This record gives sequence, C-alpha cells and structure tokens, in this order.
Amino acid sequence: MMAGGIAAVFGTVLHGQLVHLGPTALPVGALAALVLAGSLFLLCGLWARNVILTAVAGAVAYGIVALLSTSSKTLILTGSSEAAPGTALAGNLWLFGVLAVTLAAVVTGSVLLRPVRRR
Repeated sequence: MMAGGIAAVFGTVLHGQLVHLGPTALPVGALAALVLAGSLFLLCGLWARNVILTAVAGAVAYGIVALLSTSSKTLILTGSSEAAPGTALAGNLWLFGVLAVTLAAVVTGSVLLRPVRRR
C-alpha cells in the first residue's frame, strides 16, 4: 500500500512537467509519472510474490490521485482547458493513466510470477 501512496504523491508532483516545442506542450512529466507508478506497482507485487498486491498498490494510488483531483486547491487539472491545453492533457493522462499502468503491471506480474512447468 505504501508503494501506491508514494506513486500517487510523487506522480502528482511530477506529472505537470511539460516540454514546449513551439506552440505544442508535450506532457513528458505525465509519461514519466506513469512509468514511475507502473514500476512501483510491479516491484511491490514481485517483491511480495503476489500479483494481488500489485493491484492493491494501483488501487491505492488511483484513489489518492482521484481525491487530489477533486480538491478545491486542485493539484491536477483535468477536463479540457483553452488556457492551458498541455496542462489539462497531462492531468488527464495522469488521472486515467494510473488505471492503465495498474492493469499492465498486473498482467506483467502474473506472467512473471506464474509457476514454471518442468517436464
């Protein structure tokens, strides 16, 4: 569960980092935050040798990120924004990407932790 909390907090801090190429803002921070989160979820499950803990870490992170996104002092801008489209894209990637990387980490963990058949 601690991996989920760490991923949520550090990912929320990291996700807003943008790289500007002309008028286009690329959400590299959100992508890095998702890589960090997925790595922590997978590490948690592999360390415990239990894929369920991978899912629990992801669920905890998603819950914390969802709560942070509804805060009156919004740390995560979601939806769409004409004033800050790159920031809104980064927020949406982070908020909804946590679910995607959780599923990817669970699938990867289940493949890596499946028993090896010996002939």
